Amino acid sequence: MTDEEIITALAEARREAAEVPDRIREIGRSAFAWRTVDAELAALSTESLTGARAEQAPVRALTFAARDLTIEVEVTDDALHGQVVPPRTGEIELRDRTGVVAAAQVDEVGWFVLGPVPRGMFRLHLRAGDTVVVTEWVTI
Repeated sequence: MTDEEIITALAEARREAAEVPDRIREIGRSAFAWRTVDAELAALSTESLTGARAEQAPVRALTFAARDLTIEVEVTDDALHGQVVPPRTGEIELRDRTGVVAAAQVDEVGWFVLGPVPRGMFRLHLRAGDTVVVTEWVTI
């Protein structure tokens, strides 16, 4: 075996060793999800859904209720406008299945704007001091 063949064989072995099986990747993603296990889950309040008629109407307002706060969101054509009640400063993230899509600061009166409007499933992740709240997944 020549030096070049040995180097090629070693490079191939290293490449194969670096490949991670799909099952192991899935286990890693699941373990990563546990990093927010201590975050409080904010549930969507059903009374915040608009257009509860027989024909389908767009959802224009959402309210997520947690133990000590609510996150109110109005959906516009280009962004999510929201408020944390009672007001507190912090950071809020818009996340889809791939991760963080947008982030915004929550000001002293609890207001924030996240854009663009998500297409498909998303959730909000709020960090305000020691409080961490994650909403359930929704689609608008």
